[in-house]
Amino acid sequence: MNALKLLSRKLGCILLVLLLVTIGTAGASRTQTASAATAGKAYVYYVSNEVLYRVTTDGSETQKIAENFDGNGLMSTGKYLYFYYESIMGIQRLSLTDPDALITNFSGDRNIVYFLIDGDFLYFMDDTGSIYRTSANAEDDTQLTRVADNADANFQCFDVLNGRIYYNALKDTTTTWVASKPSDGSGAIQWIASGAIQDASFIHPYGASLNLMIDTIPGETEYSLNSKVLYTLPLSGGAPKAANAKSPLDSNEVYAGTWSNNYFLFNKGIKLDAKGENNFSTGKGFLIDKNGKILQLSQNSVLSISELSNTKLAYVDSKGKAYISTLANGKIASSKALALTNVINVQTVKNGTTLTTIFYTKTDAYVLNADSTLTKMAGVESDYSVITNDIPGIYYINAGDNDCLYRFSNDGKTKTKLSAGPVTFIGLLSTH
Repeated sequence: MNALKLLSRKLGCILLVLLLVTIGTAGASRTQTASAATAGKAYVYYVSNEVLYRVTTDGSETQKIAENFDGNGLMSTGKYLYFYYESIMGIQRLSLTDPDALITNFSGDRNIVYFLIDGDFLYFMDDTGSIYRTSANAEDDTQLTRVADNADANFQCFDVLNGRIYYNALKDTTTTWVASKPSDGSGAIQWIASGAIQDASFIHPYGASLNLMIDTIPGETEYSLNSKVLYTLPLSGGAPKAANAKSPLDSNEVYAGTWSNNYFLFNKGIKLDAKGENNFSTGKGFLIDKNGKILQLSQNSVLSISELSNTKLAYVDSKGKAYISTLANGKIASSKALALTNVINVQTVKNGTTLTTIFYTKTDAYVLNADSTLTKMAGVESDYSVITNDIPGIYYINAGDNDCLYRFSNDGKTKTKLSAGPVTFIGLLSTH
């Protein structure tokens, strides 16, 4: 089976790091110890002692879902839980409302290489280059609609945004282009640009715009070439605009970067080590905007970046330092170092109208307060924590208490224990 890829953003789950471990055996049996959760709640799905559970984010209700569970890539509709096995072809599905239901292979004998859920629909791509959609709560796979049959199976990512699907397609059956069409499969294909989106992380909607980082020479994987071009187009549909068509970015520099809201961060001059991994001790952090303007953010490589507002950026550099930078007139006007060391990540999420920014060190996490002071959340490690938009709280495995599941409030002042026993990994944070 080809390695199955998926996009978890669709159900509002942003995993800082998802610890994927293989436990138990395939063909898990299922028991249930609590009634199915009602609408309007949010849940944490986690594995403890080879058993999959979900618990409400306030800790008031725990549901035992499946024993001997070894699935990955969890997605929930509230009625069904979707996931995959590393060693079994296809999409697996389990009812969350029927206590006697067993895990089933929803995709039959199709070799699924990528899938996601958008709203009420499940989309997936097979190894023949066909993309399908069906109701995510359909009883079986007989309601499939083929959305596209010309996807390039060598570049196996796509996304569905504002009623359109964006994917890598074969134009004239030979050349790879980034394409778009209505997500129900109707209408003509819009050919956006020659090349490929190498990973779903290079698809970035923000506001009324969609930003795409496109590799214009996608077949070259051995050498780092100046081949990455930033394209922007209206999220409602419209003509794409290339920001840097005459000066494409270096592939390694882009792969060592990430999005903020209005910018793409790349690390200019970064080198690879003997293992082929990014050596962040070299390079300098730069930003490019949708108009192709480039400005230098840092004298060091930048590991992580987050936008606090249109004029303020938080970032972490390769020296383990954290900064707040202010922009003015298209330039970095000032940068203030925070009193932290060994910082490895920064994340900003929006809960309603409130922004929460968290800096992670190697051992703890810190909430950034409105006055730029920091509130420490002891024991919250980036590798074992989850935070997402629209679901309040920071969820983490607490090594200081037998690896139990805990929740910190967004201000870092209140914590709640959510599991009685040790947790192996957090699989999903979802409104379903």
